[in-house]
Amino acid sequence: MKLFNFVLATTGPTLTNLKILSRYAYSATRHLTPRKALNMAKVEWARFRGSDVVGGLPYVLKIETTNVCNQRCPFCLDRDRSKIDEEGRGFGKMHLSCFKQIIDILAPTTLRLNMYGSGEPVLYPDIYEFIRYAADKNIGVTISANLSAFKKENAEKLVASGLEHLIVSCHGASPETYDKYNVGGDFWKTQENMKAICDAKKKLGSKRPFVDWQFLRFSHNQHEIPKAREMAKELGVNMVRFINPNIPPEHKEEWRPRRDDEIADANRGEGKVNASPGVHMSEDAQAVARGERKVVNDADRPTAEVNTCSWLYRSIFFNWDGGILPCCDGTTEPGHDLAHFTGQTLQEFKDFWNGDKYRELRRMANFRIPREEMDQSTTCGKCIKPHMPFILYERGFKLPSKFEKRLLETEPDLPSKRTQWEKTGETVSEAVTKGM
Repeated sequence: MKLFNFVLATTGPTLTNLKILSRYAYSATRHLTPRKALNMAKVEWARFRGSDVVGGLPYVLKIETTNVCNQRCPFCLDRDRSKIDEEGRGFGKMHLSCFKQIIDILAPTTLRLNMYGSGEPVLYPDIYEFIRYAADKNIGVTISANLSAFKKENAEKLVASGLEHLIVSCHGASPETYDKYNVGGDFWKTQENMKAICDAKKKLGSKRPFVDWQFLRFSHNQHEIPKAREMAKELGVNMVRFINPNIPPEHKEEWRPRRDDEIADANRGEGKVNASPGVHMSEDAQAVARGERKVVNDADRPTAEVNTCSWLYRSIFFNWDGGILPCCDGTTEPGHDLAHFTGQTLQEFKDFWNGDKYRELRRMANFRIPREEMDQSTTCGKCIKPHMPFILYERGFKLPSKFEKRLLETEPDLPSKRTQWEKTGETVSEAVTKGM
């Protein structure tokens, strides 16, 4: 395992990934203190060792101030938003007092706060007070917004709030392409608001927030990438990023961006579009992973790099109602919450962070729990990541010896399961591998 491994939620060519990581590096250098540096070192050491106990606290927080949104993006994690109200968490916004309590106990070890989740952060006017409170505690604050409901007269207020990084979700360079994904948004208003914020920065003489136009790349909009680059220059944004989203399996063929050998690459200079975003292996190996091609003999076995989930060490997610999750998945269902924040003390939070539930999830993330024993009531148990190395071994991959040894200790009958897969195509992880 790499000592410094940063796995991103959305992926793209190497240059794009470096752009994303540069913002985290900026937060680290700007807000680092000796206490935060020591905490980060303890966290990374525990993650590197695969320990289920962490000597430090999460140094990247994700806090959802609201899950109310004015758009209905097709592949949003909460795309079936009717379930949120009828069967799940419901809609609402976090109380400022709850937010302050979370910040007060975790600020001394926190480098960055991603203050967004399933909703549109700028819908409520008290967002500026939220940002200012965290910024004054020496935390780099980021929000991700579609800006189509933002009022441009608040541009100076946003700049003055202390916001460090603004990600703008605008997935097209014309109303026609934008409307297909940003359902319910307004392309021209989004562009107008981006410019208003950039102009406010100039007026106030501020370098922040770093305005980051995020352009999800699909088959219907990838031809507009050169146009988006030119528009970004005219608007004055700091960066425009073209990234590959996680597309649901049933929509991949229709939506996925085409490779160089399928269409002329409009994104010259940023690398080739991968056919399966987020999977870093050759296309032949991907075919084996999906079960489309079987390995015939040892010489044909593809290799894969294995990385554990970093969320359980570096980060934590707070829903608007105080529900706590290990990551930003599973936010619709309160039943996935590991706990509920009600104003716990620092010591109580530490006890929770290294309590039985979190330790179990870390063992799961480090492939120390057999798949049959993974708790399917948790977000982690339903996630593909802890299943992935078992699946790859089962389907014929050769993994790093360190991980093969761990997998065989966890599931001693893996070789026989590999034989079963080769004969029948059946796998223990069937429930989480459909459409891989």
